[in-house]
Amino acid sequence: MIIVLLKGGFGNQLFQYAIGKQLSVKYNMPLKLDLSFLEAEATGYTQRSFELDKLNISAGIATQEEVERIKRRNRGKLFNRTKIRERNYSPFKIRLKPGRDYYLNGYWQSDKYFKEIGEIIREEFTFKENPEDEYFIDMQEQITSSDSVSVHFRRGDYITNQPANKLFETCSPDYYRKAIDLIATRIGNPKLFIFSDDISWVRQHFKTIYPTVFVDKSDIFRHSDFRLMAKCKHHIIANSTYSWWAAWLNPDKEKIVIAPRKWFRSKQEQFKTKDKLPKEWIKI
Repeated sequence: MIIVLLKGGFGNQLFQYAIGKQLSVKYNMPLKLDLSFLEAEATGYTQRSFELDKLNISAGIATQEEVERIKRRNRGKLFNRTKIRERNYSPFKIRLKPGRDYYLNGYWQSDKYFKEIGEIIREEFTFKENPEDEYFIDMQEQITSSDSVSVHFRRGDYITNQPANKLFETCSPDYYRKAIDLIATRIGNPKLFIFSDDISWVRQHFKTIYPTVFVDKSDIFRHSDFRLMAKCKHHIIANSTYSWWAAWLNPDKEKIVIAPRKWFRSKQEQFKTKDKLPKEWIKI
């Protein structure tokens, strides 16, 4: 059995599931998810909840006894072979042995951890239910009938949560200006669809000469903004796993994705991002 610890928001949980799923398929082992971190009271972190139940995933929920059984087997051992931790965010090969139980703890933020089963991931990362409100349907029609570009502004806890603010950069207006100017040289008539967890701030501070739609009605329980982002033809993402995944889940091989080169404030943390972005994405 493989158990993956889930922590962080929706985007982080997608990465954590994806590595577990690839290992599960490769080694023909059942996959379970440990929700204990999400269910505990957050200390210094933004409180998150389990969000993958909205998707067509195929994994069970690990019991406390199953998690403790793995931990007990490894207590006091110099080399822990079944409890696998991420190594400095840099992808590495993981080899498992049949008949053992494994516990994965990390963020695993690289498509190198699940590239072998990309089609399975796209299939399972579909939603069980579709929004049926007129706003979503109208916005979807606008996106699919234009040279749509999703532009994601991530603010939220990057601004309000002190540990997050200390760790993460907030993408500058200059980044968005350069990204939009670049993408406008590649496609004919870009139409910008603006997504943000602080849409009123963006509406006030973001100006552009291109046709722009501010997506200001978001169903956070069904991730309507995430679905609409993924339906856009091209993407300008923030330093956020949320828009990373929306861009990645777009299956169009001709898509243009522009991403910020700098994700973290410190050089030490920034070094860990070298494998975070697919090689075909444009970094600014």
